[in-house]
Amino acid sequence: MPRGTPDTVIERLNKAVRDALADPKVRQRFADLGQEIPSTEQQTAGWLAEFQKAEVEKWVPLVKAAKVKAN
Repeated sequence: MPRGTPDTVIERLNKAVRDALADPKVRQRFADLGQEIPSTEQQTAGWLAEFQKAEVEKWVPLVKAAKVKAN
């Protein structure tokens, strides 16, 4: 979502996604495609934000040390 999106909009969209991911047909389709559905605790905007922050903190120093540059 774009920065500044109201929390109520994010929560409403997140609820719709969680409801869809709880549907047995959707779960089976994901399984057929070899995809794992995150646990319900991981299906929130807050969890994703914290995960992304932790990943950036973990990987940015390694990328910089390796002197990786974008083309």
